[in-house]
Amino acid sequence: MTGKRRETRRLIQISAMSAMQTFMASKGNPEQYLSIHYLRGLAALMVVAVHCFTYGLVPVAQLSSVLWLKHGVALFFVISGFVMVTSTQGRRTDPRNFLLRRLVRIAPLYWAMTLAWSMVQQGWDGRQLAASLAFVPSLDPASGSVRSPVLEPGWTLNFEMFFYVIFALGLFLPERFRFWSVAAALVLITQAGTVIDLPPLAAFYTDGLLLLFVVGMAIARFDLRLPALWMAPAFIALILFSDSLPIWQGVFVPVTVIVLAARSLDGRLPRWRLPAMLGDASYSLYLSHLFVLQFGKIFIAPYLPGPLVFALMIAGACVLALLVYRTVEVPASAWGRSRLTHRTKVAVEQAPEPGPVPS
Repeated sequence: MTGKRRETRRLIQISAMSAMQTFMASKGNPEQYLSIHYLRGLAALMVVAVHCFTYGLVPVAQLSSVLWLKHGVALFFVISGFVMVTSTQGRRTDPRNFLLRRLVRIAPLYWAMTLAWSMVQQGWDGRQLAASLAFVPSLDPASGSVRSPVLEPGWTLNFEMFFYVIFALGLFLPERFRFWSVAAALVLITQAGTVIDLPPLAAFYTDGLLLLFVVGMAIARFDLRLPALWMAPAFIALILFSDSLPIWQGVFVPVTVIVLAARSLDGRLPRWRLPAMLGDASYSLYLSHLFVLQFGKIFIAPYLPGPLVFALMIAGACVLALLVYRTVEVPASAWGRSRLTHRTKVAVEQAPEPGPVPS
């Protein structure tokens, strides 16, 4: 029993480090992408904050004044494109193994949170639950339109998984063609939705949000940066114009500038404990915060003033996220990675020595 506990503890420690180091390893400097890691935590906090308002826990005179916070999702998409490039460039990456690793990273926690949420939330049906667990959208039987997954934040993971599939296809090509092929595919897919009348489920995958993955890929591929001083004006632009300008002007441009400016801080940022912890647990925070908000809406919001409710919800969501990260996300990911590592080791031992990575 002691041996099993020691092994579990070892896997947890390995997984805790790998949340950030997976994509840092391509350059070898553990502080090289701290800006991206910190932005992940900030993006998750933005989503939690906006849901405090949109779910009715905290009253606000003008809801539109806080909706800019929802574009933490846009930051997530840019970061995802960035991470996929930095974690695969300069190395031979098997597309099937890539997809399996992404599934091991994303699926266990999402499945656990979705099933848990289905036990406390009503109004879903079996088809919606099955589609949610499969990372695909489903149609509302009444309206025929695309509906949210059982766990509402999961809609972004439908896009993420679609992006992973397109990116994996690009891995079949020599490295010098990967970025251009994946970027071209995503651009063509989004443009198809503007010229072809597609059924709702197909149209879902032509959303312009897919272009944010291309932005992140380009930032990584060409090591693009802007002066750090541009970050504050970019956030101000996002706050002021995200709701009034077309999305590419009011959201895409500010979010892109934020990431570009943050990149210029890499190599100079210290590893602050709290931002690093939030970066580690950002995925858990994103998926688990609705449980805190649901509790707060029933037992806290009716009895306390809005600002205090907001502070308690943010704090509670962070505490739960760290707990979920430690007890669910890390052990599940560690176990999955250990199985994949064993599978890959066996495959390598049985395969001939590979040639150099095409460039």
